[in-house]
Amino acid sequence: MKHPREFRGETLDSALSEACSFLKARIGELRYDVNSPEGDEVVVAAEVDPVAVLGLFLSESFNAGQLELTARLNETEEALEGELSGNDCDILTAAGGKGLDALQYLCNRILNRRLERHLPVHLDTDGFKDRRSLKLQDKAEDAADEAIRTRSPVVMGLMTPAARREIHLALADDPGVETESDGDGFLKRVVVRPRRRR
Repeated sequence: MKHPREFRGETLDSALSEACSFLKARIGELRYDVNSPEGDEVVVAAEVDPVAVLGLFLSESFNAGQLELTARLNETEEALEGELSGNDCDILTAAGGKGLDALQYLCNRILNRRLERHLPVHLDTDGFKDRRSLKLQDKAEDAADEAIRTRSPVVMGLMTPAARREIHLALADDPGVETESDGDGFLKRVVVRPRRRR
């Protein structure tokens, strides 16, 4: 545990109830250790577990939507990684993975509201994001070639933040072009234009 707080009660249940009340969490969203009893009290060190929070959110969302999906979550040093599987994964990967990106965005927003700090959430299904990344890099290079050839901006279609990031990264070191996102809201376009001379 990173920074658990201690909670006390006459029984384990009452100590955990105190933890849930203070942390504004359900029992299934906690990770806790039972410390040595002190006198007549049970002491638990507890904190909100981001993996459990996401697991419950995803499970309840999939059930509410009657989606045949499951999530296997893993906390690494760099991210909270979720591998999604099931017969309804194509709903998430349709339209270039907009559903998958939106779900990932939601997961990060939920943790932002629940925890002061957390690792970024990365969701994927069967290597979809690696395949998409290669396609987006090809599209980025094609747009850069066209912008240089025509000496005019090339506007790419509406994309999620994750897809836009792929385009910006793919062209970050290209000396001939620069990129910017254009629009409001979750979906924006990427503009690839010949680099302005300074």
